[in-house]
Amino acid sequence: MKPANKNSLLRMAISIFIISFLTIGGCDVEFGGTGGGGGEGGSGGSGDIIIEGTILNASEFGEITVSAFQDNVRLDRTTTDIGGNFTLQFRSSSGMVSLKFESDSFDAERPNIRVVDNSTSIMDITLQQSPTLITIDRWQVFQDTLSLSGDTELEFVESMVEFNIEANGGNCIVATGNSLITYRVKNINITECREGIRAQVSASITLEADESILISSDLDAILTLDDSSVDVGQTSNPIDNTITIESANQFGINAAGNSIVNIDPQNQCSISGGRMAVNINTNATVDTSNCTLSL
Repeated sequence: MKPANKNSLLRMAISIFIISFLTIGGCDVEFGGTGGGGGEGGSGGSGDIIIEGTILNASEFGEITVSAFQDNVRLDRTTTDIGGNFTLQFRSSSGMVSLKFESDSFDAERPNIRVVDNSTSIMDITLQQSPTLITIDRWQVFQDTLSLSGDTELEFVESMVEFNIEANGGNCIVATGNSLITYRVKNINITECREGIRAQVSASITLEADESILISSDLDAILTLDDSSVDVGQTSNPIDNTITIESANQFGINAAGNSIVNIDPQNQCSISGGRMAVNINTNATVDTSNCTLSL
């Protein structure tokens, strides 16, 4: 048999190397194309913030460029589709961004857009040319499950926001250590939870809404341990505030240690549990005086 020449051996070695590289890389290897999301300064994975918006009167302005800025740094940029829809994806170190809208006949910025990691904000927006005005007609936030520990703090105060957590069987909000969680918004829906709210050690959770608050879980809807505290109630300017706390198979409120739970509705309030509406252990304190308790 005639021996392979040097060129044949070189081509064979290169082929083996390429096959090995693709095998190791698997399906994650990409050649060419463009990536989605992220944009300028954005990236995929945990911590991402997504804004999905619709400009309701986009037909008046044609194609619109929408950008997210933080401290004069552009985080992401995109253009609207024919229906005025856009999607931005980015990360924020401050929790506050500005949205800028630009077209041939419009150029304005809406500051003070509050954002939080691992969430999607859905906004209906109207642009006005004279005088220049950007109006958010509806603002929904869909938050991933929350878990804070140590000395961390999360504060989200925005009277327009409809705040939602759908955990699909996971724990919805967990706070431990000296962590603080505060949501003060239009309404709050915390559903499909294994445990709705768990606070332990010295953690503090405050949930206030102008309108309705719903906390629904399979196990304890509110569980407090140690020296923690949970406050659920109305804002300083409520609009027919109501509160519903319900557990399918455990307690609506389960308080132990030296923990404190205060439920402060403006109007209707109901607490229910598969075992009992409220369970109090050791030195815990629970105030549900304005609520109806039921199985």
